[in-house]
Amino acid sequence: MRRTAFQIFASISFILASVSLSSRVLSQERPRLRVSTLFIGSSLLPFWIAQDQGHFNRAGVDVELISMQSNLSTSALLAGEVDVIFGTPQVPLTVMSAKSAPNFVAIAAWASASEHWLVVNPAIKSVKDLDGKVLATSRPKSADHGYALIILERNGIDSRRVTFLSTGGQAGRVAAIESGRVMGSVVNRYYALMLQRKGFRSIERLERSDYPFPPSIFVVARESLQTKRPALRGFFTALIEATKRQKSDKELALRLIRKNLRLDNPEIVETAYEDGLTVSYPYFTERQFQVSLDLLSKSLGQPVELSYQRVVDHSLVEEIARAGGL
Repeated sequence: MRRTAFQIFASISFILASVSLSSRVLSQERPRLRVSTLFIGSSLLPFWIAQDQGHFNRAGVDVELISMQSNLSTSALLAGEVDVIFGTPQVPLTVMSAKSAPNFVAIAAWASASEHWLVVNPAIKSVKDLDGKVLATSRPKSADHGYALIILERNGIDSRRVTFLSTGGQAGRVAAIESGRVMGSVVNRYYALMLQRKGFRSIERLERSDYPFPPSIFVVARESLQTKRPALRGFFTALIEATKRQKSDKELALRLIRKNLRLDNPEIVETAYEDGLTVSYPYFTERQFQVSLDLLSKSLGQPVELSYQRVVDHSLVEEIARAGGL
């Protein structure tokens, strides 16, 4: 059947309208960030609140949180499989101090009230009793390995006379202590409480007034500061709002701790809440950077040379601060 000029015009108009609508829909798609977290713990409360309460959505960014082993996270960032990594500074700083280091940059930091305790078998009465004994660590040269080395050194113990057994994350280290395979390990405050309730002893804390625990840092490929800046700005704007909510809505925080950490004992949930409270953000200070390098040097067994000015860029969070976002 021969089509009239009007039918042809109508068909073309429909096609053009459809293309225009599709273009507008695509242009309105929200930016997406894949964020790798290097641990699972109550210090992630701002993330959980931002997701649960819709802060990310209201900031116009879709955020996917991916729990990933720290040694895999930097490879994923380099390959573009994730956009941001968040966790203790040791692993990203190790990569950033290499001779052919990727162009990564730390853009923000969130510090929690986390405490780390050396918890031991009841037979151990002091740190000096660990001479010749076995301690659990997640893996060689890990952050918790460095924590244990710091505590041993403070007490005059030659770490070469202590054997370290790799047993995985905190749950694995706790299991190794309970089974008697090792005489102790360094764990956070609420895991320490779990062990204390079973008769084990917390004998020394890593953190002191002259030795603050370093914050967890956000690391991105430097080019992302430009190519993904709107998404990153929305992400941090939402995270700041959620961090404020962390203290103002304790019941929400406790509910999310029970849900995400699968804890039910009220005392342990309360301790996890206290351990995860954010005490400073969003800057990675030079003092925090130096403590991070000290821990890294202990873990690696050699000095680490790295410039604060080269690996830290606060331009994005300063931009948010100027806009009144803090």
